[in-house]
Amino acid sequence: MRSDVTRLASNPSTSTEILVELANNEDEYVRHAVAGNSSTPKDALAKLASDKDEDVRKVVAGNSSTSKDALAKLASDEDEYVRRNVAKNPSTYTKV
Repeated sequence: MRSDVTRLASNPSTSTEILVELANNEDEYVRHAVAGNSSTPKDALAKLASDKDEDVRKVVAGNSSTSKDALAKLASDEDEYVRRNVAKNPSTYTKV
């Protein structure tokens, strides 16, 4: 069952309504898949930016659909790999 839900969560054709619902799933593997989906709405990604699981936050930090506000929050995350993904994200705003 987990693999079916995880596949649904990672499919870019999954509706935004379902992705928002899956972002609240208790299974961190499902939230991880939602966090990496390019079709996940920005508000769901912003919620996942505060996820208790650092691997979920890491994936959110690397998702180019993540809002600049969420990336700014993740830039000060306690996990260095989350911060690294923020730095690598093409959507991260950098001051010149």
